[in-house]
Amino acid sequence: MKLNRLPVAHAVAAAMTLLLLVHAAVADKYTEAFSKVPWQEFPGGRFKASTNATLSASTIAGALFQLKPGGLRELHWHDVAEWAVVIDGACMGTATDESKLHPSDTWNFTAGDLWYFPANVPHSIVGLGPSGCTYITGYNAPDFNELTSFSASSWLATVPLATLAQALGISTAAAQRILDGNAGGKPSFIPQGSLRQMLAQAPSLPVQFPKLIHRYPLLQNTHEVVNADGSYVNMADVTRFPVATDMSGAIVRIAPGGMRQLHWHLNFDEWQFVINGTLEVGVFTEPGQSAGGVLQPGDLGFAPRGSGHYLRNIGQQMAHVVLIFNAGLFTNVDVGNFLGTVPPAYVAASLNISDAAAREIDYSLGGFAPAQLPPSQ
Repeated sequence: MKLNRLPVAHAVAAAMTLLLLVHAAVADKYTEAFSKVPWQEFPGGRFKASTNATLSASTIAGALFQLKPGGLRELHWHDVAEWAVVIDGACMGTATDESKLHPSDTWNFTAGDLWYFPANVPHSIVGLGPSGCTYITGYNAPDFNELTSFSASSWLATVPLATLAQALGISTAAAQRILDGNAGGKPSFIPQGSLRQMLAQAPSLPVQFPKLIHRYPLLQNTHEVVNADGSYVNMADVTRFPVATDMSGAIVRIAPGGMRQLHWHLNFDEWQFVINGTLEVGVFTEPGQSAGGVLQPGDLGFAPRGSGHYLRNIGQQMAHVVLIFNAGLFTNVDVGNFLGTVPPAYVAASLNISDAAAREIDYSLGGFAPAQLPPSQ
């Protein structure tokens, strides 16, 4: 009897297609082509957001903002913490605390500077000249979108006329103008203001750092890990940025061919935004299974706490990545620490290799593994 190969071929093809679809679905949980997400335009700038609706495994939400000079991320607050880093340009941020001794902070931010606003601390950001500001934000809640923030415009538009006039100490005619200008309670979000007037009326900038200031100049750090190839982790956690008790972050630079070492975090998740470069990513999701993909500039990745993961630069230039964590104190376990703290015999038995092979492993590779040289001919 001759075997009918056509149905078998169709079955194999269908199975392979299903396998690819499942792999893609798993990868999509941990990566997002954020660079392809369209911008939402406003008079003073534009923005786009990522939540667990599009990066489904993530416990951290994020957003990318571009403000024009005088573009204002309006006076607002939200019930989640916000950690942000300026990617390009300059902006001025103001946060208002409940403390009577230090009621507000106003600072200028440039590329590499961070801010952190605890939950429900009101704040605003304005783009400065000559080109405005680009910044990336992270939030310690997976489904948060900045469009749902509480704001001055959306709140005051809901207050009865007489109540609003009484609260602000103004006439009902003046209160009516506020209501008319914000009819429907839709937030202004990023209105366009007069930068000249804003700067003329801005509070004086501090001349020294208060103990719990909301700004941190990340680029002034001494890098925790610097490899001979130029790779580094530039970290800011609560030990350096005391106000950031619930979130931390870093800018990572990875040399061509190099990789952020296989590692995991004990108590927090990692949210990744690629500034530039092309990176291979992998996330160990369950025994025998990893999700992987390639991230381009503007794309996102995510690794849950306890999941082994890595970033490998497969491009030809230095790659820079923003990492945001939903905990104030940074810790991690690198594969070299994991394997190198036990006798080689343990490693040999665990990996089903010889004791000699276990001794060949370089357990000294810490935060980064350098590019491998091609085998000699």
